[in-house]
Amino acid sequence: MSKPLQMLTAAAFLLLLTILLNAGVLSAGWRWDDPSILLHAHQFSIVQDVLDPAVWQQFSPANLTPLLILSLEVDLILAGLSPWFFYLHQLLLLAAAALMLFTLLRLWCDTRFALAGAVLFLCGLPVMTVAEQLMTRHYAEGLVLTLLSIYGFVRYLRTNSIAVLLLAVLAYALAVTAKEVYVPLPALLLCLPESGWRKRIRASAPFFGVLLVYALWRSWMLPSVTGGYVDSASYFSAAFIQQVMATFLSFPRLLSGAAWPLWVALYLGLLGFYLWKKRTATSQPVWPLFSLLVAALVLLPLAPLVQAPGIAQADRYLFAMWAALSFSMAFFAGRLADRRSSPWLLAGLGVLAVVSLMHALPARQAMASVGQSFDVQGEFVWQNNDSVAYQPSAEVLPALWFVSGLTELKSRISGESSPVVVVDDIYLTLAGNKPLFAYDAQCQCMQDESASADVRRQQLLASLRPMAPLRVQFEYQQRTVSWQFGPYTDGSYQLVSGQIGVIPAPPVGQMRALLAEGAEFYVRYQSPEGWQSYSDRFLINHDGPAIDWVRE
Repeated sequence: MSKPLQMLTAAAFLLLLTILLNAGVLSAGWRWDDPSILLHAHQFSIVQDVLDPAVWQQFSPANLTPLLILSLEVDLILAGLSPWFFYLHQLLLLAAAALMLFTLLRLWCDTRFALAGAVLFLCGLPVMTVAEQLMTRHYAEGLVLTLLSIYGFVRYLRTNSIAVLLLAVLAYALAVTAKEVYVPLPALLLCLPESGWRKRIRASAPFFGVLLVYALWRSWMLPSVTGGYVDSASYFSAAFIQQVMATFLSFPRLLSGAAWPLWVALYLGLLGFYLWKKRTATSQPVWPLFSLLVAALVLLPLAPLVQAPGIAQADRYLFAMWAALSFSMAFFAGRLADRRSSPWLLAGLGVLAVVSLMHALPARQAMASVGQSFDVQGEFVWQNNDSVAYQPSAEVLPALWFVSGLTELKSRISGESSPVVVVDDIYLTLAGNKPLFAYDAQCQCMQDESASADVRRQQLLASLRPMAPLRVQFEYQQRTVSWQFGPYTDGSYQLVSGQIGVIPAPPVGQMRALLAEGAEFYVRYQSPEGWQSYSDRFLINHDGPAIDWVRE
């Protein structure tokens, strides 16, 4: 079979596999951050997002990802508010990422191992979670561009084609506007097993030039160059380093479930044999150091996420790492294979793909169920007006920007009102005599809960201790929230707001966040014994004086 025909066959197979594994998302609706992204795209131009810090920070003060806005805006122009088109675009991007992984592996490996690596990638839980969330598209786009950049770099080393090198540099320049996790690519290029040191350094110079420009651009657009949701000053504390190490050690289990020891053993075995073979062939001890550097380049961008929002599942945060693992497993196996060992190594990769798929399918189904709750509630908000009231579900409450973004988008497009939002029983008076609807997970539908409103009011009054001691210290400076609640060390605290939602919070913390100016909120304390108490009503004041309130 000719190489062009191999490429077409692989492309068709990988696209079909992508759709078969993720076809359910084609009937999904808007979820999580989708309305906020669409609203921002509707309000501002891409030029403003790229050049105006004040405009961009209205979307995110922690990350710089304008390609995400542009991508969904293109879908909005082409298909309007038709979610199926957005999800189809998402699946095409995942198939393209798998095809680029296959294409890159073919530079060094037999076609069979290249295809096995691409299939392993598609069977991973991070890929399936990205398929479920339009707001994570930039991870897929960034990966496609990054793999294209690596491919162009290697082709330049082999052919000396300046046009190919320029294409690779352009792909990298676009990749860094997609997601920060792809920024360390220039250092990775130096570690590729291709050509000599000097040629790799010369060829990578333009990429480091792009990296410098990116660093200057990022320092202009964001309040902190490091990004993430917590203050970078905490990165050097012993507690943070321990938390990072513990989180990193949990990745094998998150990615492969109960079979993680098999994964780790096979990976370390293949890596060890490859490095031993490489060292024997070159008589140079540097390749283990290259492996450590590559691991650091893949893992370190994840460190700022460990504290907030945290990495507790194999979702978008592990997407790039899963791609690197899939590539490296197929690469090591392909480079070690000979006539006798090839069938066994291919069978091993097949087993890992099946194991990964068996772990991914039920976990993805759980995420799809959560996504379904967003779909139903989003449709309810879009189809109803303020003649009814609505209680967001537990999945939506911490992400109430989904409702507020959808409400404002609806108002801007149609001029119509949306249901009155009741985020907590303390807000039941807002509903008045309006019918109160809530999401029912059993039927995956909206149910009329009006009859229970009076009972809930009575239960609230019975549980309240309005004069219980409570202290709130709260400050919002340069889009960073700092707080300290007390005096209790047990129980739980929540930020309760009709505009922000109900957000669990530890007694002490700090986080970069985008909060609406003038939004009202209460701090609620819930005791282990079942009683609760609310603070006074406060307002969000950007860069205003700190709140220091106490009730003794």
